[in-house]
Amino acid sequence: MKNSRFELSHTDKVRRSIYVFLRDELERRLITIGLEEPYRTCLGKDICYPYVDPSEMKPKKKEFSKESLVAKPFFVIFTEDTIEEVHQKYIRFSESNKVRKDTIALVPDIGLHKSFYSSVRFFERDTFFEFLKPLLDVDYCILIQRDHRFKKRNRYSLTHFHVKIDWPISEAAEDLAKELRYISKSLYEKSERYADTLQQKLFEYYGFHHQASGGRRTAALIAAQYLKQIPGLGTVYISSSETRTITRYSEKGVARYAIIQLEKEYALQTIKAYNIDLKAFRNGYVLGESGNCFDLILFVSYKHTEWGLPPSDGKLRILKPDYSWLAVDKEMILPLPHAVNQSPLPIKWVYRS
Repeated sequence: MKNSRFELSHTDKVRRSIYVFLRDELERRLITIGLEEPYRTCLGKDICYPYVDPSEMKPKKKEFSKESLVAKPFFVIFTEDTIEEVHQKYIRFSESNKVRKDTIALVPDIGLHKSFYSSVRFFERDTFFEFLKPLLDVDYCILIQRDHRFKKRNRYSLTHFHVKIDWPISEAAEDLAKELRYISKSLYEKSERYADTLQQKLFEYYGFHHQASGGRRTAALIAAQYLKQIPGLGTVYISSSETRTITRYSEKGVARYAIIQLEKEYALQTIKAYNIDLKAFRNGYVLGESGNCFDLILFVSYKHTEWGLPPSDGKLRILKPDYSWLAVDKEMILPLPHAVNQSPLPIKWVYRS
């Protein structure tokens, strides 16, 4: 369990505030890169965008989907503190994949300016996102963390790229099962079948189905489970070309972003309920529109059910596979990234029909 702000020193509260502020900005930019820009590309080339439908935002979706050719897949870890070297066994960051001019130069199709300087990787630089964007295309993970060399300053930087997550699925499942009190010592303490079910439920806990999750999504949820062992907050972002969504794992739980088509009749009822002018709605929320629908960015947050939370009495319990560990919590239409004065609009969409 991560410490709340109430449990932090004043110095750590300041760091937490800086981290949360930077995370909000990172999230806003990743939505632009991962959702809005592919949408604009389709619009410019007169290609039909691969919208997400309600069933795809339900927890534990089982169906396989065709990969989108326009999606922008990426995998980002952003931590509040510095990850210590002891964790390199499972999170593979070292001098060989540290962000330096010589290591970046080895990556094909990454253009480096002659004026490349080491501070370009720091979050406070105006060029940070210009530097980050092409690195998102590199396989595996991008690591952004506090730079430990500046102990008296809370400076965050993109420290490593091409970061592999090597924690075995079985160990991640065992760690979660102990946390939720389905086992006491070992994943296989009851039976191999019981252990296999717990590994499947690990995927459900993080909003995916074990049979329909590719390597990047699997690595992301394993990373999210592993980050529970590291002091401070940790956030994982995963964009998948198969799901056409951006998923976020953080201390707030599981959340997902997607571009959807919302019927105009229902949209108009919503904006009327929140006393929003149609013109303001179009300018602040609508990516595009067709005859009957608005194209919008949807945010869905999920909550863990009682079976996906540690029991209040702390006692061991029996796994019941049919009981869901994750459920939809909140659904909101998000303002476009440039509409900084607009607020999200709550709706009901995933289970509406």
